[in-house]
Amino acid sequence: MSSSNGDSATSASQGQNAQESVFERIREFVASLGLSASDGLIQHAGETTHEDLKVVVDPQGHQCSITCTAESYGTLTPAVSIRSAPERLQSLTPPSNYGTVLPGCVYRSSYPKEENYEYLKEAGIKTILTLVPEPLSPEYQNFMKEAGIQHFHVHVKANKGEVRVESCEMSRALRLIMDRTNHPILVHCNKGKHRTGCTIACFRRILGVDPETVREEYHTYAGAKARFLDEVFFENFDLNLVMWIARKEGWVAPAIDIAPPTPPASVSSSTSAKAVALA
Repeated sequence: MSSSNGDSATSASQGQNAQESVFERIREFVASLGLSASDGLIQHAGETTHEDLKVVVDPQGHQCSITCTAESYGTLTPAVSIRSAPERLQSLTPPSNYGTVLPGCVYRSSYPKEENYEYLKEAGIKTILTLVPEPLSPEYQNFMKEAGIQHFHVHVKANKGEVRVESCEMSRALRLIMDRTNHPILVHCNKGKHRTGCTIACFRRILGVDPETVREEYHTYAGAKARFLDEVFFENFDLNLVMWIARKEGWVAPAIDIAPPTPPASVSSSTSAKAVALA
């Protein structure tokens, strides 16, 4: 074997060991918080940029590589949302990070500004769900009143330093999203990245979307600001808390009640019955 081949093999082995070390540091980080994460999520976290894992991944000072940066797709407004907008909306300005979750039903964005109001009105938004706790501005309230848009406020906390989203609040947000009488509904927080990303990811899980696709959508909107703890939350959120309304509203197939099989007659009872019959 030539020295060059030997060097390549050594380099590959060192690279693999370094990657395994990263995975192990992430596992230890998750365990230190008393949380759990699947092997798939651990591997994803070790291969993709997360703002809350920089120190964990590289304690000496994380520097994004070309690959790392390329995998952080975040944009102000994903282009696919603009291209898919009806012609009447092309001249109007959507909120930043605006996107279609389900056409005609569910949409997502950052906090709408005054220049976005006409877009939302023309898009036919019927309901707006705000996920941050701050009071609405008078201008925003007046816009929704004049446009006939109903508004709901649910405080979904930010996962900073720990998983802080409360299951009861997430359940409430999801119930509002799945209530078809609220459609079309716009879901937003401040930037349309974290709280909105968690909420939509939980909704995708209800629909049965695979974990890799759910994480990819989250990164599309969060970009380099993606938070690993957001992904830990929506991977572990207990869907049983909201499956009743998911079935009621037709988002998933209703549970099928299957009658338990009739147990076979016991040996002792069969013997007794035979004895009676012969008496």
